[in-house]
Amino acid sequence: MKKLLTLFLLLFALQGATHATPQNLYEQLCEVNQEWHTNRAIAEQFGYLNMPVIKDEQDLLVFHIQALEQIFSSRPTAHLAYPLQQARAKQLQTLRAYYQRRDCPRNYYLPYRNPVFIDHEGRYCAVGYLMLKSGKKAFCEAVQKNSNFIYIRAIESKEFHDWQKESGLTIDELAWIQPGYMPQVHIVDWDKRNAQGKLIELDSISTLKIYQWQYDNVDMFGMQMAFFQTRYEPESLFKKVKNRYQGTKPNWNKLPSTSTMAMDVYKGELYVAIDTMAYIDDAKMMHESYVMRWGKKNTWEKVLDLEGKSMPLCFFQSAGKLYVGGGKRVEGIYDEKTEIYKPAVNESFVASFNGKTWQVSKEEYGGYVFGLIYKNKKRYLVTAYNAIDSVRKPVNSPKN
Repeated sequence: MKKLLTLFLLLFALQGATHATPQNLYEQLCEVNQEWHTNRAIAEQFGYLNMPVIKDEQDLLVFHIQALEQIFSSRPTAHLAYPLQQARAKQLQTLRAYYQRRDCPRNYYLPYRNPVFIDHEGRYCAVGYLMLKSGKKAFCEAVQKNSNFIYIRAIESKEFHDWQKESGLTIDELAWIQPGYMPQVHIVDWDKRNAQGKLIELDSISTLKIYQWQYDNVDMFGMQMAFFQTRYEPESLFKKVKNRYQGTKPNWNKLPSTSTMAMDVYKGELYVAIDTMAYIDDAKMMHESYVMRWGKKNTWEKVLDLEGKSMPLCFFQSAGKLYVGGGKRVEGIYDEKTEIYKPAVNESFVASFNGKTWQVSKEEYGGYVFGLIYKNKKRYLVTAYNAIDSVRKPVNSPKN
């Protein structure tokens, strides 16, 4: 169930993703939180459309929250009962203390901007921090465990809505506060290895020079963004690759369309990555994952069966081969003797096809693989955690 929830969160979070590089501070704030789009007049009043972008992520997040604290503090409150006026003033004071800490969550989990309620190092998002200081620690920890990437407007909990009504802040204000955090992806050099022939993972400083959400999301994750926005619709995926496909039109009705993860054309034939889950009963879930090809006989053929062990997320091509990448989750283990919980581990998955046979790589790339990217005439493989209660397996570590 946890893997299914993580997958759904990953998919629906991408609906609001945009691709244009921000040209000013206002456009950049819209990347951080879509609510700025509906509050453009306020941004114009403060001159944000004429201000330059902020390149440091923490500076940007602090500016976003500080600006809202000032905007909300200037709003009239005479319509509120006195206890709500006091509660609102206290919440805004807490919000001020929060941005002064300059310690917003890091998005180690997804390769696109998205809220993170609490990261695995214990950093609370702004709204989570307000709830924490209101005595809602147990609620915050439950959100982290069950729906850590959720948007404020999607929270349906009665406890949350009761707190919101008592806070003196509106749901619109809370939704406006909640930022999406720039991805802290991991990058492996695709073309170069060290003297021992091992994969080379770039350090965080080098990674930021290669990938930053505001400036590079188009050339690096444009394709992934496109298909996630369509919620696996194969027809929409096909629009992105059809200019490279000359064969007959595929029969989409023969595919489990709600499970289409990626699509590519290789040597004139169409390949589709599938990942599907279905409950057989309350205690058992069926999980299938595989690669299919629309062959010359106008039929779908299963060409690589992952046996439900790995989730395929992307295709890419290199040196004449077709690659499929993704990852799998190895569940955590609780040792009753030592009373120590060994956390779940995210492993990478990469398989290559030379036109005749598939070969599954035995190398660990350091997390779920989201694609091969191009920057400065060099190629890099990008990975992310993709789960909150787990760790990623280090690059070059042994496979299970």
